Amino acid sequence: MSAMSATPLRVSLRLKPAVAAAVDRAAAEVGLAPTVFMQKAIETAVRHELPAAERERSEREQRVLRRAQEMAVEVYRAQGFDAHFTLRVIRALMRDAAFRDLYESVIEADAYDDKAPLKTPLNMYLGWTIKNAVPATPLLDDKGAPKRAVVKGEPIKSYTLLAHKP
Repeated sequence: MSAMSATPLRVSLRLKPAVAAAVDRAAAEVGLAPTVFMQKAIETAVRHELPAAERERSEREQRVLRRAQEMAVEVYRAQGFDAHFTLRVIRALMRDAAFRDLYESVIEADAYDDKAPLKTPLNMYLGWTIKNAVPATPLLDDKGAPKRAVVKGEPIKSYTLLAHKP
């Protein structure tokens, strides 16, 4: 992948079983898939090597995620929890003009533009961040698969419904 390409490069790697198990545990602790956990670890490790513009974008992305975590806690404390918690937090974030500006600087498009290619990975991280900021777990269907909601006219296209974790 060229340094300027927005298309992620697919890689594979081999891990010793003990390392793979440690990654699984560490990822589970923060509510991420192991592959996403490894991706974030690599990005963090090499951030200083990135071109300035990409490093700044990465830092803005981290600010977006930190603010989403804070907002999730605020919404949880003020309004409680329901299956559509993720959407409620996203809506609260978008009412904050400074957050929306920051979000749009990361995705390089309007927050409500469904065709912005940089939205999908950021929104995936937002969902995980929001879920893990409060005692929540995916709401599962009869087959054990996470239930999803699809929305229109929102910065996100879909989200996992959540259940309160006792």
